[in-house]
Amino acid sequence: MQINRTLFALTAIVMASTAIAQTPAGIPQTVSPDQYQSMPPAERQIYVAGVLDADRVLFQQTQPVFAACLNRVTLAQATDVIDKGLPTLKPELRASMPLAVHNALIEACDRGGYKMP
Repeated sequence: MQINRTLFALTAIVMASTAIAQTPAGIPQTVSPDQYQSMPPAERQIYVAGVLDADRVLFQQTQPVFAACLNRVTLAQATDVIDKGLPTLKPELRASMPLAVHNALIEACDRGGYKMP
């Protein structure tokens, strides 16, 4: 019985803590292409890494192309590809930064001979 009370109390504390948790004000939750371009290189690399992680889940059809095209490519090199490709994307292909990262890489891989199936 004591274990049940302890477990209930612990659950209540965790739920209350989660309910009032807020994102720190200094961390942007969305990044526009213009904001991305003004970020320092290290922050852009972290951003690109996060987008690539999400991309693997959301766009599974690009996994084989990116696996081949980005094989042995460092994060700094991938970020450089994004940085150079971003200004050349059509507006509809850069409507959001995650989409722009995805599309810049697809275009770069396509130019390198790696085609979508």
